[in-house]
Amino acid sequence: MRYRPFNQAGLAVSAITLALDDAPLQDAERRALVFGALEAGINSFELDSPSANWTTVLRAAVEAAGRNVLVLTLKTANPERADPNSSRAGLALQGEVLACLGQIGVDRFDAVLLDDDGSSSPPNASTLHALREQGLAGMVGVTCGRDGPNLELIQAGYDLLATPFGLRADAGLRKRLRIAGESNITLIGFDVYDAVADPVLAAAAPKGLSRLFKRPAAVATDAGPYEFLHRIPGWTAEEVALAYALTEPTLATIRVQITNLTTLDRLAKAVERELPTGAAAQIEMARFSTPA
Repeated sequence: MRYRPFNQAGLAVSAITLALDDAPLQDAERRALVFGALEAGINSFELDSPSANWTTVLRAAVEAAGRNVLVLTLKTANPERADPNSSRAGLALQGEVLACLGQIGVDRFDAVLLDDDGSSSPPNASTLHALREQGLAGMVGVTCGRDGPNLELIQAGYDLLATPFGLRADAGLRKRLRIAGESNITLIGFDVYDAVADPVLAAAAPKGLSRLFKRPAAVATDAGPYEFLHRIPGWTAEEVALAYALTEPTLATIRVQITNLTTLDRLAKAVERELPTGAAAQIEMARFSTPA
């Protein structure tokens, strides 16, 4: 596993952040996933669904690994969507954060992120800044969409932004990363598999006598510009997409949503590999050949 700086205080974060969402898992599966991530060198966890199921597992992880080893992030909905009164919204957010901290058994989150919920304007920064001033969060920021505001987000005084960045990242997203990086804002990338679905693969039936001996081969039935991702020897399309995202120096970590321990271990190992020769050039050509 590789690690990058997460804040000005020298906190190091694994290249992969595991998002703990509301996926329908058994308690044993949740525990295996989190502890498997720890064994793979992943020290960053983003709590997307602050339920007792995940907080119980995180509490066990803190007890096993130690608080100083882990980077814990809480992502939650902007409370002002439910209550436009900023004072009441701030109290609601504070109550949610305190409840989650109590369940995990820690005194603060390393970061608290508000989901922008597709908004064209950033959430009230004072709602988040209060958490930082109270010592409940080391860093505060927002998760923004592909088409959300750029300069407004950066000028709002946030410590970090979670932003899409995948194979199809356009000039607007790249400008966001550049300006945020110049402003010393920590960046979390997500949606790195935005082109992996191309192409749709289907089984091609063998012809002639070979049908008696050969298994059907997967072929592209909708070969788009990113079809080559599925044909790089020794790599899966997901691994190439992750390796490509990690070539962006402004990103501190990549958020992934995985419930399969085998897939998680495979991606954790891919972090240490260099992007295949020629893949970056192919990705750029595919990006420019894709209609906007």
